[in-house]
Amino acid sequence: MNKKLFILFSGMLFCGSVVFSQTIQNSVISSTGGSSSTGNVKMDYTLGEIVIETFSAGGNTLTQGFHQTNLTLVAIENVELFAEINIYPNPTSELVNIDIPQSYNLLDINIYDVTGKLISSRYEVNGMVSLDVQSLASGTYYLQIIDNIDKKIKTFKLVKNQ
Repeated sequence: MNKKLFILFSGMLFCGSVVFSQTIQNSVISSTGGSSSTGNVKMDYTLGEIVIETFSAGGNTLTQGFHQTNLTLVAIENVELFAEINIYPNPTSELVNIDIPQSYNLLDINIYDVTGKLISSRYEVNGMVSLDVQSLASGTYYLQIIDNIDKKIKTFKLVKNQ
């Protein structure tokens, strides 16, 4: 009799472990927020989350505060805009020279003070350009180079001394 009960209980345990399984769904517990999906795009949002901490164990990840998806970053392109343009001397007291290679489009050059006020402009320049900064007060200025065709902008810090 004991042998038959053992086989019966063993069979029941085996059947129970095969029949029952668990599925884990992504879920958010928050005070307010929502979820929306269209096609293959899903957006979840919550309001008032101030705690940010992530726990990982056994291939599972729990993130508090912000939603994190399976995002894979493929590449970052680090392009130095206007790398061949030389600005010298810097600091300067009289003239600042801007050497723009002929391979560039015609560029606009603006000089701004630290408050953002436009001080001087030159339009559609190329090659060697000299700007007279002798009349400017000593201080820091920002020299902005703009390529209106390719929509590129780069700002250089320019120091004017006496």
